[in-house]
Amino acid sequence: AHRAVVPATKCSIRRACVAPLNRLFLMPSLITPHGVIWDSPFFFMMQLVSLFLVVLCVEAYYLYGYLSFKDDYCGSFASLDDEIGWVLRTSTSSCIKSGENASDPNYFSSTILINADGFRVDDTASPTPTNGMLAIGDSWTFGYGIDWEDSFAAQLTRSYGRPTALLASPAYSGAQALLLARRHIESLRANTIIYLELGNWDRSVCSGKTRPAAILKPCYWVDGDDVVHLVTPRPGYVHRMSSIGLRPGGMVGAGEKTLAYFLIARPVAKIKQLMVRLRLLSGFGNDFAAWGREEDFAKIRAAHLEQLLLFAKDAGARLLLIDPGEVYKPHALDSSDKKSLIYIGRSEWVASVKKPMSQLPKALARVPGDGQFGPGTHRLIAALIDAKLQSQN
Repeated sequence: AHRAVVPATKCSIRRACVAPLNRLFLMPSLITPHGVIWDSPFFFMMQLVSLFLVVLCVEAYYLYGYLSFKDDYCGSFASLDDEIGWVLRTSTSSCIKSGENASDPNYFSSTILINADGFRVDDTASPTPTNGMLAIGDSWTFGYGIDWEDSFAAQLTRSYGRPTALLASPAYSGAQALLLARRHIESLRANTIIYLELGNWDRSVCSGKTRPAAILKPCYWVDGDDVVHLVTPRPGYVHRMSSIGLRPGGMVGAGEKTLAYFLIARPVAKIKQLMVRLRLLSGFGNDFAAWGREEDFAKIRAAHLEQLLLFAKDAGARLLLIDPGEVYKPHALDSSDKKSLIYIGRSEWVASVKKPMSQLPKALARVPGDGQFGPGTHRLIAALIDAKLQSQN
């Protein structure tokens, strides 16, 4: 009986000392029949090893993504922005290229020139066109993989006598495009705003019970009363997060091809997106596609169109909306401000762009190995816009 008391006493002492640590690290204690505890050090190390292996696998996956990313850049042409996430870097020269050489079927190379105002132009010293039109949007409008002179904005300027300022960035969302345009519209004195919708709204969707706070770019969020809000990042948050390697999702398309973006920013973004999907956080459920309640998507599209129309009206301009997927058509028909709207839907797009594009040589129809619109397709878009404006006039 006496011999049985000693192990019990030692075991009780060890339980009292070690159990709190086990609970702290969420590790169970194992007690043998003889009172021997095989506890926290071993299990703590095992969990650390497991965590390390998981992190190693994730980082290996994103390192492969970095090494296999097909496009190269002659330097980043983006600057961080606390409201929008990023904007085009002023007075900058860069390039986008892919493939080994001109004999590679997936080869392309394009020059990127940004003027002092932050617009894509033919020369960094070129002034921004004013008293004309303004083209806003993402890579489809920017002309990813082609030179400025091949973009529909340039062709409207040079071939149709319609000066068009090009204010777009690869991977931009509709919310980003709108907020950036607001900054410049007064100085541009534009009479027409061109907005090509090919997935921009998808990248503008946030979800969650509370107003999103941990976001690095703006989004639309629907609150509990079904009111749609255009939410921007907290002041200073984008730059604070950049100091630890976090960049807004999509910024790689503007030349931000860095190890930090792939090994830090992307894994953290995926973790946050998972937390949004698990209803633990408010924000983006996906960087590049709408995620959330289906009933919210229509509200967000309607709100975005309303914001675009209000923006155009306040600027004394018209909104020329190119909507091949007709995601805005129900809202356009119901709009109370139709005088400010020039709408191009699916039928006009198919007849003037999609069908003729199929007859073009591949290199003119699409950027090789990428899928973005090539020079020939941009010419078709410019012709469609010019014809539509002539019919309106």
